[in-house]
Amino acid sequence: MENMVFYFTGTGNSLKIAKDIVKEVNILDCNIVSIAKNISNVQSYNPENIVGFIFPVYYCGIPKIVKDFLENIALSNASYIFIVALYGAEGGNGGCIHQAKNILIKRGIKLNAGFYIKTVDNFILWTWDVPSIEEQEKIHKLTENKVKIIANYISHKIKYFDKSIMEYIGPIVFGYKKFIKNVNSSDRFFFTNSNCNSCGICVKVCPTYNLILNNGKPEWKSVSCQKCLACLHLCPKKSIEYGKVTTKRSRYKNPFIKLEELYN
Repeated sequence: MENMVFYFTGTGNSLKIAKDIVKEVNILDCNIVSIAKNISNVQSYNPENIVGFIFPVYYCGIPKIVKDFLENIALSNASYIFIVALYGAEGGNGGCIHQAKNILIKRGIKLNAGFYIKTVDNFILWTWDVPSIEEQEKIHKLTENKVKIIANYISHKIKYFDKSIMEYIGPIVFGYKKFIKNVNSSDRFFFTNSNCNSCGICVKVCPTYNLILNNGKPEWKSVSCQKCLACLHLCPKKSIEYGKVTTKRSRYKNPFIKLEELYN
């Protein structure tokens, strides 16, 4: 049987957890598949046995590209379906489990398990910065411990859902519906400063191919942006900014994932 774990990531957190869960559970013949790279051919997939979806929480909800993927992937042969939603900010762990349940229920499919797991917060468009290196190390340790707990549930195919006080109110508080409606064109606030050296890494790491180089400078297409901030965080010159919010803030990449693993 072909087990599959699908992930969506900007700076590597979801990919790292996908790899760790597959290793911890010791899922045989398991493919780890990028949702972004395969959204155009989602209907060609019909995974069997254990099927997982790992992604960040956006505005207390499921990223638009993951939502679209869940709505279209064939799951009739799956015997155990789980999601793992990664959050950074306290109070940001909500919305995803009941949203995933509802998407699948409408298709006559049951979600068997759902988990929230805290990772390093990289969404620096609000009032906070990336945590310090020392704090990041503590969070990575907590993440490792939660992965072991999650892996135990998956290994035994146990039905389980994490509880969150933000599960239903969170998407309302954070304006999830508005986010989903406008996210593809939210890239209009990105720009490059004078540090840009035309290396093109921003184009390579954009998971949805929403960037091109125009006369050596990045140009956002406003077609498929997910607001994952991969272009901003992974620019080696810190030349990409988002409005006036990010100019004095730090950048982040999961230290256990190579930059090349994030290339599209």
